[in-house]
Amino acid sequence: MGYDRTMDRQIVVREMRSADARAFLEVHHAAVRGTAVVDYPLNVIEAWAPMPVTNEAVKQVRSNRDKEHRFIAEIDGEVVGIGALVLESSELRACYVAPAAGRKGIGSALVHEIERAARERGLSMLELDSSITAEAFYRKHGYEVRERSEHILQNGRRMACIKMRKFLLQKS
Repeated sequence: MGYDRTMDRQIVVREMRSADARAFLEVHHAAVRGTAVVDYPLNVIEAWAPMPVTNEAVKQVRSNRDKEHRFIAEIDGEVVGIGALVLESSELRACYVAPAAGRKGIGSALVHEIERAARERGLSMLELDSSITAEAFYRKHGYEVRERSEHILQNGRRMACIKMRKFLLQKS
């Protein structure tokens, strides 16, 4: 749990519940369409965050086929950020913040919680495919660039990404 000095309101990071699936997708789509749109062509944005958010998409999130450990960040009960960790691949899979709530410590709170959960489950390192948009954010949190590459979206479309890694210090 982090503290938002800007708004003088508490950021609560918790595990995602099934009832949060639509809000999870809405934050993801808002972040991609409102923030990443400056770094990617429209065809990539459409593939990455297709609109509208459908009941089928919500159902897919609930099925959680990759066994992601998902997190929700809230301020005053409103979902303003999401995150995901895949233990099997030591992957920080997602960290997205609604554009209206950006630059208030929400993304940092999510990354810290994901890293804490990873350490708690015995992981010593996390890898991720960062968007071009988020590279500086992850660098600020200690992630190092491994290579510039491409990420393949669920529909097969390719998007530029930065493969990054961070070795986690075990807290005593």
